[in-house]
Amino acid sequence: MFYGRDRERKSIHDPTGTQILYGGRGLGKSALLADAGDRFEEQRPGAHHKLYLNLDKIGIGRGTALGAEAIWPTLDQELIRQGVLEEPRRRGPSLDSWQRVTGGITCWLAEDSDRRLLILLDECDRFFEADVPECTETRRLRGLGDDSRGRVKVVFAGLHSVQRFTRLARNGPFSHLAQTPTVVGPLAPQFAADLIVHPTRALGFEFADVDLVNRVLGFCSYQPFLLQIFGSRMVQVMQDKRARGTLAPPPYTIEESDVDAVEQDASLRSDITAAFKDTLALDDRYHVIANVLAQHARDNGLQTRLSDRELREECAGWWPGGFEQLDSEGFRAYLQEMVGLGVLAPNNDGQGWHLRGPNALRMIGTAQEIEARLLRAEQESRLEETVVLESRPVLDRRSAPLTIDQIDYLLGEPVNQVRVVLGTQATGVADVEQTLREVTGRVAGWSVRATRSAKEFRDELGFAGCADKRRLIISDLSLRSEKSCRGSLELARSVLPKAAGATRSVVLVSGAAQLGFWSELLTGPDADHDTVVVLRRHDPRSLKDWTQRHSLFETEERLTRLSAVTGGWPYLLDRALWLRERRPDQDRVLADLTTWLGQRGGAEQFVDTVGLLENETLKSAYDGIVEQLGTGWHDEAYHVTAVEMNGLPAERARRAVVCLEALQVFDRDGTRLRVEPVLQAAMELLAAGR
Repeated sequence: MFYGRDRERKSIHDPTGTQILYGGRGLGKSALLADAGDRFEEQRPGAHHKLYLNLDKIGIGRGTALGAEAIWPTLDQELIRQGVLEEPRRRGPSLDSWQRVTGGITCWLAEDSDRRLLILLDECDRFFEADVPECTETRRLRGLGDDSRGRVKVVFAGLHSVQRFTRLARNGPFSHLAQTPTVVGPLAPQFAADLIVHPTRALGFEFADVDLVNRVLGFCSYQPFLLQIFGSRMVQVMQDKRARGTLAPPPYTIEESDVDAVEQDASLRSDITAAFKDTLALDDRYHVIANVLAQHARDNGLQTRLSDRELREECAGWWPGGFEQLDSEGFRAYLQEMVGLGVLAPNNDGQGWHLRGPNALRMIGTAQEIEARLLRAEQESRLEETVVLESRPVLDRRSAPLTIDQIDYLLGEPVNQVRVVLGTQATGVADVEQTLREVTGRVAGWSVRATRSAKEFRDELGFAGCADKRRLIISDLSLRSEKSCRGSLELARSVLPKAAGATRSVVLVSGAAQLGFWSELLTGPDADHDTVVVLRRHDPRSLKDWTQRHSLFETEERLTRLSAVTGGWPYLLDRALWLRERRPDQDRVLADLTTWLGQRGGAEQFVDTVGLLENETLKSAYDGIVEQLGTGWHDEAYHVTAVEMNGLPAERARRAVVCLEALQVFDRDGTRLRVEPVLQAAMELLAAGR
């Protein structure tokens, strides 16, 4: 069911209407695009076509191998699938993807004067980040409408970056009034009421009076996603109540006590708070700003205002690196974004800034929680570009083992290069090839070959190639001997394409069975750290990104438990996803995962995936560290000394610690290390059973 947004939908359909939609999570941007697209096709069936694309699934990002131009091959494929474009001819002229798409659309429109095309691009934030400052691809997309005299329209939707980068882009392509960004905010009161009243009525339930409806709207801040969550819990409460009472025909009255029961549901409050905090998690500066204002509201009242200067100075006090280099205009832009996202109240009278209302304050947290977050801000906060590059694409409903930054490094520039990926089953080494295939498969001009034998690998290296084609050669060495690994690396460095100007990127994948090869790469006399990419566990920030991408364990309490249970190991996170498919209760998933790891079979299976038992020297070094230092934090030098005391010479001890860290068996804090707690607990369980 879809209610409201009539003005926004009409503007989307209007050839001269808005092309930009933005708003916080859960406010219905995607639902609006879907509804607008369906109604657009209903206007002229067969003549009006819509194309909806979620750009998050393409993997475009600033500073990555998939730049904004990757939008065109995706549009090409989807428009072919819909019958708007024809399959490319093998002997036809060679065109860039954007030229083929724009030319093909022009021909399609020319065949029927009634034809129109509405292209709806969702989750555009990273696309805009990748396209600034020139906005080349954005201009080309906008040109589809200009060149067709409005018969083609492109609409962009997203979060904060859609607003930010359309406003800040040089010589902005959205300069005229019709392309002023449209805020998708909370629903208007009547439509919000319709969204909660009509579905419950259709199921046979009626609110006792309108005051109860208004109470629900206020509790959910008129936000569609929260109203849907509340409505779902309300139906559950009423079904349980009906099952306990005498049978009677509908309608069944929703009383004040029923609303009380839903409002007091701890799980509902957690879900509502998580949805709000998703918006703050878009940018760590949002987090600091909101918590500073929340602290002032707790101390001085919700209506307490802070001027631009006061607020900026206080934020810089908690996180200097995030605010000291941000000028006043840039800071003010953040505040305006937070108004659009429903966090801050507008500063229309110039008297200063405060939170939108009591619900926002409640969802940010208690005074103690606010103070704790601010005290951790400098240590835990990161600038947005870093967050983007360290995120991981989604791969078959689980996260890829490689970060965006690592993928970009493996694909590289169009030069001859060699990279070696070091990983274990616990860090997702088996998914490296699939990840690289999926990423390159979204972009025209890439050829990917995965070799299965030494001869096939040599033949691919010596292939002539061509200057206008990017080639990626992947060789999975994880089951080969260390000698074979060394030989493959030497071949990759020495055998180059024969054609002039041709290049290739070679990715060798090595697993826990070749830890001697790892040691040579990381610490030997010919060590080349520029060649190596190590698969990692999730750190606290990337684990939070993982929870948001999968819409799981998003409350602070669940996130803390997830970190404690899994240690950020991808293998254990994948098991959590597997359990979630079978158990709807997220708390039960965490409990079952804890139980599994606490049993000998589960602990043994997990430890085997880490690879620590593959090398007796490294296993002995690990045992020596635990024996000498325990499980606490100590300087890295103490770990080397502990390994020496266990019988290894100094240089071999240093190499052992480096390799152990590549196996991800340590947590690191600056120069300090400690053994990773989840792995150590499993090791202790196995040792106790011997």
